[in-house]
Amino acid sequence: MEALALAHHASTWARQTTKITGNEVDALALESFEPVQEVEGLTDTWWRGSDSLVAVYAGEAGSLSAPRCRTALIYSGPDEWGLYGGVPDGRHENGL
Repeated sequence: MEALALAHHASTWARQTTKITGNEVDALALESFEPVQEVEGLTDTWWRGSDSLVAVYAGEAGSLSAPRCRTALIYSGPDEWGLYGGVPDGRHENGL
């Protein structure tokens, strides 16, 4: 549920969305990004950078043995509120 909410949030606040698929997903440079722990999944992951959110969807590709089905969506340009949803530095009041 949290990942669906984040996808809606990201698509609402991003100035641009870029979709990449297949082997291009492996070329994503995510070293400067941090994982979004609230939506960590077994097959799908989200990453937060200084000016973008990245969703990497690999579950279907893995279960179907079809690497070409891997998809990443890069949500570029949200402001600070759009990156964190009003939670500074990714910290929640309840400690998550």
